[in-house]
Amino acid sequence: MRELVFLLLFVVALAIGWFLGRREAIRVGVMLAPHASAIDKQYFIGLNYLLNEQPDEAIETFIRALEVNPETVETHIAIGKLFCQRGDVERAIKVHQNLLARPSLTRSQADRVQFELARDYLAVGLHHRAERLLNELVESSSTLRAEALADLVRIHERERDWKQAVDVGRRLLRERDGFAVTLAHYHCELAKEAIARGEVVQARRHLLDALGCQRENVRAMLMLAELEAGQGRDAEVRKWLRRLATHDPDFVPLALPLLHQLASRGAIDLLAYLNEVLDNSQPPMMATVLAKADELNKRDGMRAASDLVLVYLQQQPSLSGLLYLIDLHKDSVEPRGHANLMILRGLVEALLVDKHKYRCQACGFSGRQLHWQCPTCHGWSTIRPLKGNEPATTGSQRLN
Repeated sequence: MRELVFLLLFVVALAIGWFLGRREAIRVGVMLAPHASAIDKQYFIGLNYLLNEQPDEAIETFIRALEVNPETVETHIAIGKLFCQRGDVERAIKVHQNLLARPSLTRSQADRVQFELARDYLAVGLHHRAERLLNELVESSSTLRAEALADLVRIHERERDWKQAVDVGRRLLRERDGFAVTLAHYHCELAKEAIARGEVVQARRHLLDALGCQRENVRAMLMLAELEAGQGRDAEVRKWLRRLATHDPDFVPLALPLLHQLASRGAIDLLAYLNEVLDNSQPPMMATVLAKADELNKRDGMRAASDLVLVYLQQQPSLSGLLYLIDLHKDSVEPRGHANLMILRGLVEALLVDKHKYRCQACGFSGRQLHWQCPTCHGWSTIRPLKGNEPATTGSQRLN
């Protein structure tokens, strides 16, 4: 029933397009009475198909009946997009190719049809054909340049051709300021490839370019800290980790292994750094709180660590915080109490197994591991750590 209503609305749109085309043809004196009669006959045939629940045949008949002229181009474009959305891309391509072959189209109309044809090719994976059409639009069209550049960037991203993605992305950035976040990650991808090849200088240059695009890019800061640590440049490592603590302390837990390495050789005062992170984050990540608790336990004893965790647990309940307290106290209680604590510990661990740690702010996807690009909506820097006792999302995939 719903599809029938949709098709009836579609027929009305076609009828309006036909009427406008017929009126224009009569105005310029190119339509003869027999021709009009033939079109009327086509519409009756199309309606018959529709009433017999043969929608594909009905649409084909209406397309043949609809005149192609400047006033009906938008209707034909809409028909092609409809086919593409329904998954019938081959038919959409035919509609748009037929339109593009018409010499009566204006420049802007031809550009619009070419853009839709490029998207048809993208839908079926014909990237090279789409790329050729989009490159032509970038050079010839002013109104569709940004959209064409955006589609070109997506092609290079899918093919993981990060150099081309950066080249096109820089042009797109002049059209859309918000593209800076994505462009920064393209530079990070180039840096990742350079690191794999052992090209440290080139990798550092790409990461600095990433921060030039987006000053607060967390990924670039972390990669620079790890890169400089590998080169033994502790002062540079501290610089990038302090910058991370200032710009986005929620991601500091990712740097804890590196921080422990620095602290083990006396290259950083870990407790002072963690205090700075906790001061900058409201509320803080429990992993950061627990890292400070470990340091307090080493320096001032179990009581200081326990008090710290209890303060933050009262502000923000956390299963990982509760598990830490259980482990902290399990060896200091009587045997019966120890047995009860171990039962409780097993229950908390079971809850933590199903608990997701990260969630995409754009589409809601959640997972246990961080990925810089959301695997569902493909947005960059949209996934962030969850805080406290955020509920796990059932049925979500695991981030890889």
